[in-house]
Order: sequence, then structure tokens, then C-alpha cells
Amino acid sequence: MDEQMLAREFTAAVRTEPPLGFDPDEVVTRVARRRHRRRAILLACAGVVVAAAAVAVALPGADVPAPPASPGVSPRITPSAGERWWPPSGREIPQPTDARIKARAPQVAEHLEAILRKMMPPADQIRRDTLTSGHFGGIMPTSQRGVSITEHGGPEDSGYYLTVDVYVPTNPVTRFQPRQLCAEMKNQISPSTTCRYADVGTGGILMTSEADTTDRAGTLQHSITVTDFRADASYVVVNLGGTVGVTGPLPLTAEQLATLARDPGLKL
Repeated sequence: MDEQMLAREFTAAVRTEPPLGFDPDEVVTRVARRRHRRRAILLACAGVVVAAAAVAVALPGADVPAPPASPGVSPRITPSAGERWWPPSGREIPQPTDARIKARAPQVAEHLEAILRKMMPPADQIRRDTLTSGHFGGIMPTSQRGVSITEHGGPEDSGYYLTVDVYVPTNPVTRFQPRQLCAEMKNQISPSTTCRYADVGTGGILMTSEADTTDRAGTLQHSITVTDFRADASYVVVNLGGTVGVTGPLPLTAEQLATLARDPGLKL
């Protein structure tokens, strides 16, 4: 299965808001009947299930915003069990305008490529595969607006793909715990999925997941995804995986991907 192509097709299919009155249980049931289909759709299902779980739980302090970090001070990162609720506040999140997102898309992409040129050897020939902006659906309980970039590194017919998404959830926002999200990923995507969490400062969360899945060529692929859920209610998703039919070590570690996800220049 070509993960990058399917992810792009899924994104195009869910750019518009879901109709009012849609039934999350029906979505879960429908996706369950298609377990052999696209991983991207399964990720969307995971988001719906997490949304239902989050709504069912009373959220203490849901309207208490997280205090801002002191200027010039790096927030403390502490390993956790993924129990912190995110976003930090249940209040409405300021939304960037469409014009702002469109203008920021090439700037974010250029900043990303500048970082990658410093991280990767010159022989990797980092090149942009896709750059899209707008309204997206997918893994999160709430749809999102922002920018999605896919970079291809290494030989043309092999190498690896790195996808970076910079998003802001749309209102109204459904809060959730990362451990809920991981449980559904294990159930809907692959039992091999492992997740690690860290609380960042007073309101952020860093979530790292790794999984082994079989692509359409029957090749076992290892992928790493790091999500920086930020205290300002924006978030960055970095996913690294191989090319269909080609197996080999990934060029970046989870720690390097976490550093990339937390780069302050990746913002709308």
C-alpha cells in the first residue's frame, strides 16, 4: 500500500466539514467493515473513537487555560503516561485566516527544507513531493486547518518519505488524552504500535508512535510518527517511512524527529 498516495487521496476526500448530525458509531462500524482498506481511513476512525471517549468523560478544569511559558525559557519535558488532556483549554481556539494559511504554506515548506539540509547528508537530495494547505480530516477528534508537506529523500526509486503537517484544530474542539489515541491505533492500524509520551511545560504533549505494517508490495515497513501537541493548541505531526517495496533503516531517529517537530519555525 502506497501510504503517501493514500494519505493524499484521503485528505482530498475529507476537506469539507462532516454533515451535521453524523453518527460516530456508524462511522466506526463502516470503517470496521473495511479493515483491509486504507491506513489513512483507519486513522480517521481512530480519531472518531477518541472523540466519543473524550466526550463521555468529565473534564476537570476544561475552561482553565494553561499559563504561557516564560520568554526565552525552554519548557521542561517530563516522561508521562499520556494522561494529560489536550488542548489545554476547552475554549475556542483562534483560527488563522485562509489567506494566512495560504501565505504561510511555502514559507513553512522552505523552512522545513532548510532544516533537513542541515540534518541530512547532501547525497540524500531532499526534494519536495507535495505541498497542500486548507481544511483536513484525519487522525484527530476534531478536523483541522493548516499545511501538509511531503519530502522525498534518497534515490528516486527508493529512499524514504517524510511528511510534516502543521495544524490548528477547528472549533468546537474536542479534548482527548494521547493514550486514548494510541489505544485505537493499536486496535485499528497495527497491534505492533508502540507509543511514548512526555509532558512539555504546563500544557504541551510530545507523543511518539512506531509501528510495523506491510505495504502493497508485501514488504514489512517500519514507520515513526512524532506529534508535538503544543500549549497554544496548535500541533505538528512528523511521519517518516520507507518507499513501497523497499526495506531498509530509516535515516532519522525518533529523537531527531522530535527535535524537528518542536522547531519553533514550524507554525502558521
